[in-house]
Amino acid sequence: MPHTTRVHDRRTDSGRRNSPAVLIRHQPGTHPRRLREIKAGLEEEGVLFRCEEGSPADAVELAYEAAQFSLLEVGIGVDSEGGGCVHHAKFLPERPVMSVPPEQARIVGHNAARMVTGIPLVDVSATTDTVTPEETDRRR
Repeated sequence: MPHTTRVHDRRTDSGRRNSPAVLIRHQPGTHPRRLREIKAGLEEEGVLFRCEEGSPADAVELAYEAAQFSLLEVGIGVDSEGGGCVHHAKFLPERPVMSVPPEQARIVGHNAARMVTGIPLVDVSATTDTVTPEETDRRR
């Protein structure tokens, strides 16, 4: 009888995953306005997402963990101040795609969605679309 080796396929691990979506993991106490901006960026690009509270780890660690659990292999981590990070499951844990300050939270959502859809990323250094919490309230 031939010997066969079973390979674990993360995509079939239904206990940890639901639908194909970008996973957002945030630290406890993250300001809801920053999360709304990230979600808005994803929605504007037409990509589904799930949001859950993670550990008190930094944004890079949270993003890497989120990417590992996302069927789309793209994750977002958000620290308590609202700084965001985008990561891909196939990248090294210490090498995220991007990290931005809280004022550029929406760009995190845009770029995570663009990684999924294959559209070129928004250049963070060239953008002036920064949003303060007060401006977010006025937009609603």
